[in-house]
Amino acid sequence: MAKIKRNTGIKWRMIRLLVLCWLVPIAIASFLVSFVMSRRLFGQMQETVTNSLSKVANIIETGFEECHKESRNATYLGVVYDAYNDYLNDGDEQKLYSDITLYLTGQYRYNKRTNSVMLFFTANPRLFYSTYDSSSSINDVQAFRINAMGDMINLSNTIDTSIYLYMIDSRLYLARNLVSAAYKPYAMIVMQINADEMFGSLKSVWGYKSAAVFVDGECVYGEATKDYADLKKDQRVSLFEKEGESYYTYYSDKIDGRTVTYLVELDSSIIMSEQRVGRYILLILLFSLIPLGIVVIWFFDRMVSKPMGELVKAAGEIGNENYGYEIKGEDKSLEFQLVNGAFNSMSKKLKQQFEQIYLEELAVRDANIKALQSQINPHFINNTLEIINWEARLNGVYKVSGMIEALSTMLNATLNRKSIQRIPLYEELKYVDAYLYIISERMGKRLTIEKEIDESLLSEPVPRLIAQPIVENAVEHGVTTQGNGKITIKVYAKNEYMYMEVINTGHMSEEDKKRIEKILNGDYDEKAEKSVSIGISNVNKRLKLMYGDKCGLTISECEEGTVSLLTFMREGGEAFV
Repeated sequence: MAKIKRNTGIKWRMIRLLVLCWLVPIAIASFLVSFVMSRRLFGQMQETVTNSLSKVANIIETGFEECHKESRNATYLGVVYDAYNDYLNDGDEQKLYSDITLYLTGQYRYNKRTNSVMLFFTANPRLFYSTYDSSSSINDVQAFRINAMGDMINLSNTIDTSIYLYMIDSRLYLARNLVSAAYKPYAMIVMQINADEMFGSLKSVWGYKSAAVFVDGECVYGEATKDYADLKKDQRVSLFEKEGESYYTYYSDKIDGRTVTYLVELDSSIIMSEQRVGRYILLILLFSLIPLGIVVIWFFDRMVSKPMGELVKAAGEIGNENYGYEIKGEDKSLEFQLVNGAFNSMSKKLKQQFEQIYLEELAVRDANIKALQSQINPHFINNTLEIINWEARLNGVYKVSGMIEALSTMLNATLNRKSIQRIPLYEELKYVDAYLYIISERMGKRLTIEKEIDESLLSEPVPRLIAQPIVENAVEHGVTTQGNGKITIKVYAKNEYMYMEVINTGHMSEEDKKRIEKILNGDYDEKAEKSVSIGISNVNKRLKLMYGDKCGLTISECEEGTVSLLTFMREGGEAFV
């Protein structure tokens, strides 16, 4: 009964906690998210509107560019110029009328972007010709001659070969001089723009209600529902504004030196309905997810979060070298029961393995010490070598002195008085140099040694006595067996790895390759192999134990002969331990 009461108490405490910490915050969060999402939807709607107006403005600008091309054709095709020259030569005005009218009709009458096209010769404005489509009339042509032609004649002296956009009486004209081969103006072509065709694509703007187009502040298309003075001009970015209950978007651009502004009034009912629909859907989703969220959170906390917390804690204990740590308690989840059981089993085995390895290391160390002590005190050998070295120097036998110093260096390396497992690269290279010095004295000119070492890596830590066995193997199998040769030592780094290459000029036979593969895999008989072969096997094992399977020793063929590649993990690398 006590257990039941305790469970009941926790249950009600959890309910109070959920109400205070989940239901209330979720209710507040739902309101905030609803507000933010509504604003975001409104922003996306604004972006849709402004982008659609920008695209429409590009379409209109393309239409004007097409008109520009068509106006340039009057000069490039040369029909007008040839007809005018014939007229100047023969004075046949009827033929000029026929040629020009036929050209204008064929080129421009069926152009939907223009209502009418007029052409006149600036030296003799009486020579005036026109064409117009079915939507226009002679009245438009007459209106141009009466109201605009005088300004156009004066304009022809100032615009050279450029395009000019001209507006009068709410009619929009595009004017261009026709020039001779010597670039001298002799006539002018004027296109009356079909505003409905040119600006009709404004109706494709999302939420369109009405539109107006201004050229230098004067309305040339539609009805202005907003004062032009309130608009920001010279903006190549669509702007979105709200004025009262109305929404507007507009875009301004320069076309032929004139400021063209497109103003679109949007249907506010469509905008508001989009906002309301998005808000209602979001609120319904949020409130419907609250109960499910509570159940999921409770289930996750009970069935996943707490067991995972125990696993994380256990992993931390293993990371702190508390091997053998076990996860207590039983989980209701079958999956976590299996995982926890496997973890506990792994932890026990890991503890047993570390204890076994530690005991084996102690046994090997004790055996080595006893073996050395049973023969002769190594300190005595080192001290004796120092005395012999001193006597050699006193007698001027410097060659013997150098060999004794090299031998002493190698002996000090094997003693490892401070039991240091890793030493700087430069110290490891000292032992290699000592060995090479002794071998060089033995082989003389038959042995050539080259080094390519990145000096920035000299302080990198490496395992003690890891390189000397590889160099010894290269000398024994790549140089000694051939009578002479070259040893090249290279040290370099790539990313988190450091590499040491020991290259000798000897070549391996197929039998050698198979034997090396067995030695590196540990598949060999220690009694039947030389100490050098056992040494390279130990080097490979040590590197893999210390840095992981990506590091180790490989021996392969290369252009120079045979290369032994040592791969280390640099200090700070992911697998560095």
